[in-house]
Amino acid sequence: MAFANPRKAEPLRFEFTPRQVIALLVPSWQSFRNRRRSAGKSDVFRGLLFAFVGLVFGLFVFGGFYRMLLYIGQFAEFTAPLTHQVLATTSTFILTLLFASTVVTALSTQYLSDDLSLLVSSPISLPALYGSRLVLTALQSSWMVVLFSIPIYAAFAFTSPAPWQFLGAAALALAPLVVIAVAVGSMVTSVLMAVFPARRVREMLVLLAALFVVLLVFLIRVQQPEKLLNPHSIYDISEFFAAFQTPSASLLPSSWATSLLIAGRRAQPLPFMPLALLWSTAAATTVLGCWLARAIYYLGYSRAQESRPAKFSTLPVVDRMLEAITRPFEVRFRSLLLKDMRTFVRDATQWSQLLLLLALIVVYLYNFSVLPSNFTFATFFLQNLFSFLNLGLAGFVLAAVAVRFVFTSVSAEGLAFWIVRSSPLTVDQFLWSKFWTAIPPLVVLSQILTIASNHFLGATMFMTVLSAITILCVTFGIVGLGVGMGAIFPRFKFENVTQIAGSAGGLLYMIAATSFVAVVLFLEAVPVYLYLNAEYRGLPLENRAWLIIAGTLSCVLVVNALAVWLPMRMGARRLAAMEI
Repeated sequence: MAFANPRKAEPLRFEFTPRQVIALLVPSWQSFRNRRRSAGKSDVFRGLLFAFVGLVFGLFVFGGFYRMLLYIGQFAEFTAPLTHQVLATTSTFILTLLFASTVVTALSTQYLSDDLSLLVSSPISLPALYGSRLVLTALQSSWMVVLFSIPIYAAFAFTSPAPWQFLGAAALALAPLVVIAVAVGSMVTSVLMAVFPARRVREMLVLLAALFVVLLVFLIRVQQPEKLLNPHSIYDISEFFAAFQTPSASLLPSSWATSLLIAGRRAQPLPFMPLALLWSTAAATTVLGCWLARAIYYLGYSRAQESRPAKFSTLPVVDRMLEAITRPFEVRFRSLLLKDMRTFVRDATQWSQLLLLLALIVVYLYNFSVLPSNFTFATFFLQNLFSFLNLGLAGFVLAAVAVRFVFTSVSAEGLAFWIVRSSPLTVDQFLWSKFWTAIPPLVVLSQILTIASNHFLGATMFMTVLSAITILCVTFGIVGLGVGMGAIFPRFKFENVTQIAGSAGGLLYMIAATSFVAVVLFLEAVPVYLYLNAEYRGLPLENRAWLIIAGTLSCVLVVNALAVWLPMRMGARRLAAMEI
């Protein structure tokens, strides 16, 4: 039965006061404050760890933009237009990220939140309810983007003759950009909720977000930003940045924000028209969003409350294919493996992320394919050295993929984990099922990344074979760390799987996986150097060198075995000790 609109007969007017919105936000603030007060040592450690990682990332972003701006400043005739294009691109990028984040976040805050059942049925005016939900949506969807923009704008301020004026202009420009993106994104979500069922809207938003990221990655990469590092192409840089513009760029709020930023950077008075356009558009989109909510919010909320069974299914051909793949395994093991594979194929929120993985592979290999082969430093030694260092980059890519698909595999069982514990399957068999499910796709991915990149680098056959064998062992270690640490830090209560990957356990896994790859590279550095040095000099390897190579490679195998066995063992004990 559809949810009736109790205020359908009310006149359409914009009726709420800031006091009403604040009153509706007070419970959320008190809930947040109580969680902070009741935080234990693990929560404090997690907060400090996230703060440290965020600080390191912010410094990295600041350093990259600062060095780029100093480099651009060396060319006086290009400094002004290039800086303008960098600011325009940054503003457009921030506005796009804000909009995409809002469209996804508004689904939870405005339609699926647990407290909405009480608020919607209470005598609260809809504009006040919409205003409070809009504030919550803005806070949850924009805080990370705003923090990300701080080091970028700080780099512009440090290279500006009027840093404080530029920061003031950035604050005046960023605030209305957030409001505009949040208001427009909320309206898009409201329309989707009013037209489509809630389950389909969530899948649609996830798929659109994946497509958005893929298109954004390709858009940035095809511009070949490595041209900035080649002084001989400095006269093509203006065309490089101009490629980011669109014919309608002057009509976008990001263009108005760029005008304010340019004036602030040049220590000029801020132009009135862009400032007025930004703030008036922010106010207008907020009012339009409220009017749209008065018209369709209850319809969308009614659809969000419908409890319809999921009608996921796969084609018979796909079912037979999955059964053929799992047939060689033992019956109990095969049942769990088949369940995981079917769940992945049927869930659009899972397989849609393969688009991101495909984009990652294409961009990764494209980076090596565009490397010029006539560089003066492209010697035999450095070509193979780059091939060796590429192992670290490939390992990091594998860890980034594994934190989403492998680390989350145990927690993805959700509240139904008690079924696994109640089955004849032991905890060890359960974890090894997760392990062998993740191994084949990651092995294929690692071999493609390594062999293809070595081909583009022109590495020797020895380095290609060594890289392929090493990355194969590293893949087993990364998967073992992912499954084991996922069992050590399970999170069976979640709204979205990405929350598991972004938890403190996911961060610790990334640190452990990156450290593991670094240890493997450190152990193999000596034998690789001995071989390349001998090949470069045209001399055979001595018996002592062969012993060193054999000893270090044995240490690599031991480290990989420990990376698989130790986390899996600890994870099994952790799950076995949990109460169902």
